[in-house]
Amino acid sequence: MTLQHARRDINAVDAFTSTSTQCPDNKMTDALRNQFLKMHNARRSSLAKGEIAKNTGNLLPKSSNMLKMKYDCTLEQGAIQWASQCGSAGSPESTRQGVGENFKRFPAANFPTFADATKKAVTEWWKVVRKVPGIGMAATFRPHHVGTPIESFTQMGWALSGKLGCSIVKCSSEYVGVCRYSPKGNNVGQSVYKVGNVCSACPSGASCNPSEALCVV
Repeated sequence: MTLQHARRDINAVDAFTSTSTQCPDNKMTDALRNQFLKMHNARRSSLAKGEIAKNTGNLLPKSSNMLKMKYDCTLEQGAIQWASQCGSAGSPESTRQGVGENFKRFPAANFPTFADATKKAVTEWWKVVRKVPGIGMAATFRPHHVGTPIESFTQMGWALSGKLGCSIVKCSSEYVGVCRYSPKGNNVGQSVYKVGNVCSACPSGASCNPSEALCVV
């Protein structure tokens, strides 16, 4: 099996720079790190503003405590290690205690660059909210959500998961995308986010970015 990382494939990022300065040389580029981060925060912003529709067509309520994510090199390292195994499923939770994860494996044929593959992975994780039964208007993660497709959306939108680290790896004719989150989301009985006016319940020490409706630490 041929394994390619973003840093090793000069054609992987086309218009993107291949510079890697944000983290140690973990076989990722700054451009891809920023793409993962921006795509997550843009979606969290839309969720916080009450702009995301469920599979019923109804809009989910606004969030009062949605953190703006920051990129984390330690989480990235773990994501790279798992993605590089070219497996077919996410890692056992016991191997990453306190850390959440999203995993996606898909054919590379229609995605010529790592940037294209990054967009595909994040989009797939998020769009399940429009396709499957999900969280109710109280935005609570229930026992019946465990092990279902909605988990990728709820982890991306988990308000207090403030740190993100990701990897995108090409395994022969397929890509493997992994993102890790800290602290982990998808905790049964807890709220994915607090429902209320945007930024009205930001965690202590956080400020509000009103244009994004996100709490900034």
